[in-house]
Amino acid sequence: MTEVTYYVAATLDDFIAGPSGELDWLHPFEQAGTDYGLADFMAGVDALVMGRTTYAVAHSFGDWPYGERPAWVLSHQDAPTDGSLPPSVFWGAAQPHELVAQWMDRDFRQVWLVGGGQLAGQFLRAGLVDHLMLATIPVTLGSGLPLWGVPQKMAPQHWTLQAHQAYPNGVLTQHFKRVRSAPSCG
Repeated sequence: MTEVTYYVAATLDDFIAGPSGELDWLHPFEQAGTDYGLADFMAGVDALVMGRTTYAVAHSFGDWPYGERPAWVLSHQDAPTDGSLPPSVFWGAAQPHELVAQWMDRDFRQVWLVGGGQLAGQFLRAGLVDHLMLATIPVTLGSGLPLWGVPQKMAPQHWTLQAHQAYPNGVLTQHFKRVRSAPSCG
């Protein structure tokens, strides 16, 4: 079975980036000497999925940070034609259910939903986010790109806390798993 995990850092007021995509608020916490569990998580990741803007941010780091793992970049815009697209990256438009079916056919167990918030919201509304691994950063921005994109109507989903860790610098990591059936009341 393929499971999709949204592993993301967000501010206390639930933004994953500033209004223009700024990530400078994260820099002081990147220098803290810990990766907040990212390396352990990545060891179990078979593939990745992200939106075009998240791809642009990841690509701006220089070398493609995800190695040869297959990655899907979801965009209605054409793929770059300058030869910069890594060979393991698939580019195009697709619906979340279609992708999960492809990943199941390829026997992927763990897919990292890297972001952004709009894409995460699509997967959430489709009931396809199995895990949320959230690093809450002790910063408020007041505005920016929301954790789940623009709020839209959806059915309630229930989550259970699997693990958490508080760091001396104020970062709190939490791992939630979606409950497949609603908990009983009584």
